[in-house]
Amino acid sequence: KVFNLLYNVLAFYELYRDRELEKAVPTESANVLDRWILSRLSELTETMTENLDAYKLLEPVRALREFIDDLSTWYVRRSRERMKDGDKDAKATLYRVLRTVATLMAPFAPFAAEDIWQKLKTEGESESVHMLPWPKDAAYDAGVIDDMRTLRALVTLGLEARQKAKLPVRQPLAKLSASGFQLSGEYAEILKDELNVKEIVFAAANEQVVELDTNITPELKREGEYRELVRSIQDMRKKAGLTPSDMISLTLPESAKETVAGFEDDLKKTVLAKDVV
Repeated sequence: KVFNLLYNVLAFYELYRDRELEKAVPTESANVLDRWILSRLSELTETMTENLDAYKLLEPVRALREFIDDLSTWYVRRSRERMKDGDKDAKATLYRVLRTVATLMAPFAPFAAEDIWQKLKTEGESESVHMLPWPKDAAYDAGVIDDMRTLRALVTLGLEARQKAKLPVRQPLAKLSASGFQLSGEYAEILKDELNVKEIVFAAANEQVVELDTNITPELKREGEYRELVRSIQDMRKKAGLTPSDMISLTLPESAKETVAGFEDDLKKTVLAKDVV
């Protein structure tokens, strides 16, 4: 589980790699996902260092495993479109994280760490990961870690509410009401996207409750059908063995014309179609 996840992340990075960017990796980013994963990385470094200094071996391995899971299932999944669009902050952040993870895992998985380092190192850098200095503890934003934890808890509750209402995630909904929770705008935007809702309403309350507006208007229904269509096309691309950069020509049945009306540009961009007939 650990190595498959990590090597999948590495393969994803190599797909959109920018070697020029690696020569001078920026350390700051305005994006909340970048700030979160870098804070988690600093937290991981601190945890592993403290435990290794105390000759404890189980705790740092567990912390590393949990971090790799967060990196793959949350950071990379949420940053996929940014990477595809060439976002330099996303690429620089993932590069920095992978380099540091290789260094941190070196005492525990020496061959895998070396393999990853050989793929990532730039000209003139250390010949081996085992010749690198141990990463230094760095100050990190505990607030962004807590807020992202709250966001992910809300996502879980929202998905459970969808499941109970038998509403697939691809079906957009008008509103989600979250009582007993409070998050700023940038987190709310991620929450909207994860749960596919148009509006998030936070309310102060002693008890934490999440409620969905399950009223589906004709416009919401049509958007849900459009998302299902996109999923089908993406599945066809995958079965055809296409890479994320391969362009296609797309022919749809006449019955899909109303479904894609207003989404033509988004459809071309999402499925990488040069034309839609």
